[in-house]
Amino acid sequence: MTTDQKNNGNGTPWSSDPVVIARTPSAFAKRSLFYIQEIGYFKKTSAYAMERKELTSFLLVFTLSGQGELLYREKKYILKPHDMLFVNCEEFVQYSSAGHEAWEFISVNVYGNLIDNFYEQFAKHNKPVISLNDPVTILDKLRSLLCVQSDRTLSAELLTSRLISELLTYILQHPYDHPYVNQDTITEVRKVQQYLDRSYSERITLDSLADMFELNKFNLAKNFKKQIGFSPIDYLINVRITAAQGWLKTSDESIVDIARFVGIPNTSHFINLFKEHVGETPHSFRKKWGNRTKL
Repeated sequence: MTTDQKNNGNGTPWSSDPVVIARTPSAFAKRSLFYIQEIGYFKKTSAYAMERKELTSFLLVFTLSGQGELLYREKKYILKPHDMLFVNCEEFVQYSSAGHEAWEFISVNVYGNLIDNFYEQFAKHNKPVISLNDPVTILDKLRSLLCVQSDRTLSAELLTSRLISELLTYILQHPYDHPYVNQDTITEVRKVQQYLDRSYSERITLDSLADMFELNKFNLAKNFKKQIGFSPIDYLINVRITAAQGWLKTSDESIVDIARFVGIPNTSHFINLFKEHVGETPHSFRKKWGNRTKL
């Protein structure tokens, strides 16, 4: 960044001139970290347009002022101040300035180990453009990302990876931190969640939950997943498997009894669920993690 800076209206200074920085990651970063391919600050007029396709990269764009437009997966989106887009550049992506005012934005092309999984999770719950209620957090991280690129050390690569991870985590958490449901619905979901946490050993179905809390089962399933990130039954299974791990670590109870204690009386079904979620059988897990202390 240059020493000639302005305030963008959000309390965060950016260079008054365009900045574009490209980076070549080390072999270690390519194997193990998130890394920057290119990062830049831009202020573009209505004549600006950019296309990407078949590019091994993921693009983050944050609008500071003015408006842009995104064309992605055959749909158009308006990019307003404090909007963040997150797209996969392997697919066709077009973004351009829109309106009479210049479009001011920061763009970051990133890649790295596991970013495909981050994007898959994001795309399940979000449109490619989200409006952020706390832009200062994002601006601080983007500014730090831009500044750290002046250093080519391993330490800078590690810091870059951490900042990218924090950015991705923030936008993944967005639908859960700011669910589009009213306060009564939030309260209802929390009550169901608390019930599952303490009563997982009982026989529970989506129908029984809906009857118990006097809710429509389809609305319950939809609102629970929107707020918690899992369906009620997936959440219940997670609670039960976690409880089973505790029993296997600390007790000598049989696997048949543990399955019954956690609400899965069919032992074969319990073993299959446990292996699916933990990656090994209950017997193998106990052998590795069980308490071997002899009194």
